[in-house]
Amino acid sequence: MGSRMKTSWILAVVVVAAGSTGCGSDGTRNAPGGPGVCVPPVLEGSPFGANGTATLTGVGTLPDGIADGLELQVEVGQNNGSVGVLPDDLLAENDRICGKSFRYTVHKLEAGTYRLEFVVFDPNDDSNTIKPVFEGQAPSDFTIADGQALTQDTVFQLKAP
Repeated sequence: MGSRMKTSWILAVVVVAAGSTGCGSDGTRNAPGGPGVCVPPVLEGSPFGANGTATLTGVGTLPDGIADGLELQVEVGQNNGSVGVLPDDLLAENDRICGKSFRYTVHKLEAGTYRLEFVVFDPNDDSNTIKPVFEGQAPSDFTIADGQALTQDTVFQLKAP
């Protein structure tokens, strides 16, 4: 094998090996030959039944210890309740956790004060109950006005059991 061909072959092996590693939410890298490359989720949608005109966007950071491949849902909490954010496109939504961070855009918020929350489910759970594996929330509330486009990054905390 010529020097040029050998260099190309080695480069191809390095690219494939680098592409076959992913990262967990604790920031560690999976060993080569692991589950493959994952892509951090981009969650975009609106709360069920919402008709407001405000939009919240940002980057969320999950707490340590939440594994890749679990399903992530964003919720908007107000007072003592919360409402799930329904994806704009259910079929194209990538809601699988890949690392600690994800992007979110929540449309149709009404003016008010909210707290961003998250719920994590195990897609491989065979039980008939839909029970979260993890639940968490932002450390503080945010206030948004009608028609406002607010950008706010959030470092989430786990809720006490």
